[in-house]
Amino acid sequence: MQLSIVVPVYGAQAYLRQCVESILNQPFSDFELLLVNDASPDKSLEIAHDYERRDPRVTVYDKPHSGLGLTRNFGAQRARGDYLLFVDADDWMEPDALGEVVEAAQQDGADLTVFNFIRENEAEGVHRRCELPIECPTSDPKVNEKVLEELVGPDPVDSPWRHVDMLGSAWRRLYRREWFFEAGLSYPDEEKVMLEDLPVSIRAHVCANRTLFLKTALIHYRYNPNSLSTRYRAGRMEKLDSCYHLIESFLREEHIYAPLEQRHLAWYLRQAAHSSLVNVFHPGNPKDLQGKREEVRAILRSPQLGRAAASNYFKNGTRADRMIRAVLHTRSVPLVMLFYSQYAKRLQKNLDKQ
Repeated sequence: MQLSIVVPVYGAQAYLRQCVESILNQPFSDFELLLVNDASPDKSLEIAHDYERRDPRVTVYDKPHSGLGLTRNFGAQRARGDYLLFVDADDWMEPDALGEVVEAAQQDGADLTVFNFIRENEAEGVHRRCELPIECPTSDPKVNEKVLEELVGPDPVDSPWRHVDMLGSAWRRLYRREWFFEAGLSYPDEEKVMLEDLPVSIRAHVCANRTLFLKTALIHYRYNPNSLSTRYRAGRMEKLDSCYHLIESFLREEHIYAPLEQRHLAWYLRQAAHSSLVNVFHPGNPKDLQGKREEVRAILRSPQLGRAAASNYFKNGTRADRMIRAVLHTRSVPLVMLFYSQYAKRLQKNLDKQ
């Protein structure tokens, strides 16, 4: 069997049929489809069993709830194919593209294959092809090094890479299954680590003997304004802090952290501290003003944030980079609260328009 496709399933009854049928209807057919139900509270399991009865390539697993990352691990451990692919249950595949990706990986001998995707915004009725700013196909190690840099942290100035979407996503990659386990790839618990697929993608790009980048767009990614990434998350800073330290520890073990440290601190400034402060003022936060003040104070106490805000990495960055760094460098609770309460209002207004 050439391929195992793992689909974690949770609360997906509205989208699961489209996802599964886009897979089963591919001309390429040498695969198994593992639908792993993560204790869905809706009729997702019933839908999954319906496909299992109709198609011998489908196997359904039903397990206690553990979150997306651990559910991916559960499926991967039961996979039998030469290659491994993760697909989210609310996304779907481009017709005829699956065989192209698998064939390219086989011919290239790649451990890791990265492809493009199509971003679907159903609320606005628009879709957009999302590509890497490189010439494809390529297995150039220098390209892999650049992608690794961008996964660890952003460029210090505005660049095409600053506008790349979902670079660290698990579903944007095809993995040679035997190598996946040899490299120690395993997803952390999303209850403890936010952006749980980012540390795994970084490890993958470090450990792969050969990485192939394709122009092919395989997945239609469904943008959801009510997803985990856009709604209020309690403990967001702690979970992003855990993500930061997982990546730092691994890169130090590989003796490659020193040249990437400033990038990683920039990631902490923008992706951890900044997004967590926006999260404090999300309409879904049930805390009163005093509770929000304590949340802001706790974020500003982070020693990593102190180092990131003191860095000159963004001295020639975008206006937003420089403004955020300047505000956070003050470590002033009143100023930070004023800035982010207004910032969050503008952001929410833009989301409401979508």
